[in-house]
Parts: sequence; C-alpha cells; structure tokens
Amino acid sequence: MSARPSSADRQESPDIERLAAELVAVAKKLVARDLVAGPGGNLSAIAGSLMLISPSGAALDELAPESLVRVRLDSGRVDGRGRPSSEWAMHLACYRTRPDVTAVVHTHPPVTIGVISTGSRIEAMFPDFAVLLPEVRVLEYILPTTDALAQAVAAEIRTAEAVLLRNHGVVTVGRTLREAFYRSELVEASARILVAARTVGTPRILTPAEIAEIRGLESEQYRIRHVAGGDGPSVADARPGRVEAPDGR
Repeated sequence: MSARPSSADRQESPDIERLAAELVAVAKKLVARDLVAGPGGNLSAIAGSLMLISPSGAALDELAPESLVRVRLDSGRVDGRGRPSSEWAMHLACYRTRPDVTAVVHTHPPVTIGVISTGSRIEAMFPDFAVLLPEVRVLEYILPTTDALAQAVAAEIRTAEAVLLRNHGVVTVGRTLREAFYRSELVEASARILVAARTVGTPRILTPAEIAEIRGLESEQYRIRHVAGGDGPSVADARPGRVEAPDGR
C-alpha cells in the first residue's frame, strides 16, 4: 500500500467564499441524488484554520453560503455566529485523524441504510468502487451526535475512505469536496447494484487480485489524481486528534 501523505499534502486553502459556494452546490446535489431527506445529513470542508460546516437543523437544499458555520480547527470553537451541525464533533475528529482530508460528507442514503441494517456488507462489484473506495468499514449502531460516535468514526477513518453506520447513514472523506461527494454517491450506487443482483442471483464480488489490477491501470491512476485535484496516492497517514465542544453546543 502507498504511504499516506502528511498534513503538508493538504491543498492550499481555497477562498472561503468560493468554498462556501461549493458546499452549497454539493449540498443541493446530495438532496437531488436522494442521499439525504428533510433536515438530515451534513457536510463540511476546510478553509485554512477553519472548518465550514452546515448548520444544525437545516435542510441541505435550503442552504446559503452565509448560513454555513465556521468552526476553528484548533479549539473547536465557533468563529462568528450560528450553531453547527449536531455532528460537528464527528467532522472535526475526522480532520484531526486524517491530515490529508479537507472535506467530510455525512448522508442518510436509504438503500445503503437498508442493506447494512441486515448485517450485509457493501463490497467492490465494479471498477469505480474498487478505485475510489479502497477501504470501507462498518460500525454497529452508536447513538448519533455523541462523542462516542465521533471517536468511533475517527478510529475507522484512519485507514478508510468511507464508514457505514448501521441504522444511521454513511460518512465519506476526501482530499477535495468533490472526492468526498463522489464517494458518497458510489456507496449508494453500490448498494443499489447489490440489491439488484440479489433479486436475480448471487452477486459476484471482485477478487483482491482483480481489484489490484484495476487500481494499477494508468487510466485509473489519472482519474484518482483528477478527482482529488492533484497528484499523489489516494490514501494518507493517520495521526490522533482530540475533539472539543464548540460554543453553543
């Protein structure tokens, strides 16, 4: 496996206004793709020393750039006004655990939730999954919005790109917001494929050798770099972190 990059490999911080606009655009896509419903789900991205995160209780398709809440990465305190998503601690824990990650997306995709609630796993059945989701973990049910959930997700995300939360949803991370979003889409698409396959027979899962062959293709290496917005491997070194409550929790 390729060595994971350090925090120095995080991309230069984008303009906050541009990043806020990107978050709003992706939030609307999450709703349009049926990955969240009502006021469910949340997303965030890093801009320098700040985490921009969706506000508590807001429907993602109703977000505006100015409604995003700024949370300081060092202290975990709100910078300005607003109440961050109730899952703010989980987002912050992911950033502190994975120095390469600049975006976190948390969704409630219906087919995925249904599939993993049965105890089933979602595995690589097609190339996109094999390339963009090299490691996917499953967590048993933990009460949402708690520090226990935040720390459990952070522990799994050290060496994974997605964590599936039984009876809850999915958390994906990325070196860019686009990468994290694509991974969310791929998890739900894979769940749909699994359900379709089971209705007519036994699903065929790609073997480790086949997955390695796919990942070794030059075309796939290019796609990994393109989706992540630059060069380098798709996984990164982990380092421990600590979560502190922001103001207004």
